[in-house]
Amino acid sequence: MKITILFSALFFLVLSACNQKKGKQGVASGIKTFELQKVWSTDTLLRTPESVIYDEKRNLLYVTNVNLEPRLKDGNGFVSKIDLEGKIEELKWVEGLNAPKGTAMAGDTLYVADINELVLIDINRGEIIRKVVIEGAGMINDITSDREGNLYISDTDSGKIYKYSGGNLSIWLGEGLDRPNGLLVEDERLLLASMGSMDLVSIDISKKQKKLLVEDINRGDGIAWAGMKGYYFVSDWSGRIFLVNEEIGKVTLLDTREEGANTADIYYIAEKNLLMVPTFNKNTLDAFRLIETK
Repeated sequence: MKITILFSALFFLVLSACNQKKGKQGVASGIKTFELQKVWSTDTLLRTPESVIYDEKRNLLYVTNVNLEPRLKDGNGFVSKIDLEGKIEELKWVEGLNAPKGTAMAGDTLYVADINELVLIDINRGEIIRKVVIEGAGMINDITSDREGNLYISDTDSGKIYKYSGGNLSIWLGEGLDRPNGLLVEDERLLLASMGSMDLVSIDISKKQKKLLVEDINRGDGIAWAGMKGYYFVSDWSGRIFLVNEEIGKVTLLDTREEGANTADIYYIAEKNLLMVPTFNKNTLDAFRLIETK
């Protein structure tokens, strides 16, 4: 059931482009209005939910629960299993974690970032099968996977991005980063949202060259493809979600800062038009639809 429209914004969508006689790029005038409509919210049984990922094979969501302290090895972190209607099927599906955050999937394995450990979970059994200790890590945060199953892992506290490939871990990029967080692999580039530099950049995977896409995203957290070529959802942990295009810029689709609801590591299921938002301190997972109103 659709709930209240929380925020709407004008978003200028490029409809066509052609070269003018003077070499300038012409853009056909077209304004489309988008809104985020809230669909559901889970019970407040979650404990500091940080990241969510969709399992298409099982039609389920997995949500990591930091359970209060994001850097404390207290053993109280866990992963929840939630259906697409917002029902918590199993609150503590997998336990034995500390402060689990970002997630990625490859086959029947769920990967979870847990302070200084990459945790491998067998989805079929719902069991931890391996913990890979990352020596020198500060606080690993987000994970993304490419088509070959290689993982890229951000370390917010030490300013690094690691790569996990074929069971081996290495520093993929160890300089020029300022509190890196959200990651998303897209073809030959890696998108990165940072909490320190407060921007969204792309990094050429082969050359490791950075390109600034958008500034002023504040405490950049999650990145998700928005179902339209060149468009992405980017979350500001403080409570905002932006719709971003590198050629046009960004607009704010959601702002829950006054409510004290965070917007942590998001996930968008394009085929179902469902944007999943862990609210961190509000202890819920919220679902929204992107609605075009014009």
